[in-house]
Amino acid sequence: MVKTYTLKIIYLFMFALLIVRLIPSKAQPPYCTMERRDTEYFNCVDSLKLGTPWVPPSKDCCEYIQIDNMACFCKGANRLFSALFDQNKLFKISHACGDLLVPGSYCGIFKVPGGV
Repeated sequence: MVKTYTLKIIYLFMFALLIVRLIPSKAQPPYCTMERRDTEYFNCVDSLKLGTPWVPPSKDCCEYIQIDNMACFCKGANRLFSALFDQNKLFKISHACGDLLVPGSYCGIFKVPGGV
């Protein structure tokens, strides 16, 4: 239990450091703050881990990302994201939480499978 919690904190900390360095200085929509995005990733980290079997998202994960159909969540999905997390699991999370992403659209730099 403690090991899992420690790993979550380490993943969250590493992700936050990488994102802070990459965020442009332009204003973000009021709902999508760095704190909110960190909370979403923290709640979904078990489902995003790189190199591990798929784990369905928790209720908290789904509740947070359903608020804006993953728009804030996807703002952090860049090349550095794939160094820490499995980008293909983004789409599995979307499906597990109610098909939040539109096929053929983008979540950050990653194209959602399907669509035209």
